[in-house]
Amino acid sequence: MTTVQLPRRDRPWVGWYGFRRWRRARPFWGGLLTALAGLEIFGTTQMSLSGLTFQMGPTGFLSWLIPAILVTCGLLIWFKPQQRIFYAVVAAVTALFSLIGVNLGGFFLGLMLGAVGSALGFAWVPGAAPTVPPSGGSAADGSERHEPAPDEGAPDGPTDTEDGRDESAESEPAARDTRTGGADPDLLDRETAGNPLPGSRPSSKS
Repeated sequence: MTTVQLPRRDRPWVGWYGFRRWRRARPFWGGLLTALAGLEIFGTTQMSLSGLTFQMGPTGFLSWLIPAILVTCGLLIWFKPQQRIFYAVVAAVTALFSLIGVNLGGFFLGLMLGAVGSALGFAWVPGAAPTVPPSGGSAADGSERHEPAPDEGAPDGPTDTEDGRDESAESEPAARDTRTGGADPDLLDRETAGNPLPGSRPSSKS
């Protein structure tokens, strides 16, 4: 007995597409650079540049606080993009304070990363949702929508034939009254046929 193995979808590509959709829905690069600024500043506290180190606060407290704030702001910019402006402002102020707080802002590299990351997070705006045109066009699922076209052969208003019929029907009684001088048309038809009118004497022929 043989079994047929159906081809399975490549899972790494599915994960990559899902990550791309997640990345485009938030200020990804702003949060990434802000978090990297905190890690870089914290890394500089564990080393020295030719013996040059700056650590302020009680027992180097700022060397832990400033990197923690930057990393937290970077993560919150990712997972709470609705409040990205507030977190970007906090990250920018913290990065500037690291210039005098921790090793000249991580030897200026962490300061630059924090400033650029907070600026990107502040300036990011969500993309507009795709809109469907009112008539025709392609929908979000790729299918086309067609509106029923109006009947070209059927005019909007009354036709000329109907207008002419109405006008002739209205003008016919007026023309009849003009010819008969306002008399009853039935009586005139009887006189024309030779029938005497009721109440009138028949004319005698000499």
